[in-house]
Amino acid sequence: MVFLVFAFAGLLIGFGLWGIVSPATLLAFLSRWQTREGLWAGAAIRLIFGLALWSAAPLSRVPTTLQVVGVIFVVAGIAMPFIGVARFTSMVAWWLNKPPSFTRVWAVATLALGVFFVWAVAG
Repeated sequence: MVFLVFAFAGLLIGFGLWGIVSPATLLAFLSRWQTREGLWAGAAIRLIFGLALWSAAPLSRVPTTLQVVGVIFVVAGIAMPFIGVARFTSMVAWWLNKPPSFTRVWAVATLALGVFFVWAVAG
C-alpha cells in the first residue's frame, strides 16, 4: 500500500505543479469530469487512496494523521455518489468560474499535501 500512497502523492504533486504553471489547462482537464462517470471515478479514486493511506499508516512517520486523512478520503468517496451528478456538476462549475489565482492557491496546497504524503511514508 505504500506504493499506492507514493503513486497518489505523485499525482497530487503533478496536479499541484500543473495548477501553478497553467491553471487554465488544469481547469480544462477538470471540466471533463462533469459526468456520471467522472463522479464515480472520483469516488473510486478517493476510496482507494483513503484505504491506501489507512493501510500504510502503521509504517509511516505519522500513523494517526494518515489514518485520520484516510478516513476522510473514504468518507468523501462514499459520499460522492449521494450528492448526485447535478450537484457535482454545479460544484465543478463553481470551481471553473474562479480566477487563476484561486486555482494557484489550491494548487500550492495540493502540491504541499503530496509532498507531505511522500515524507510521511518515506520514513
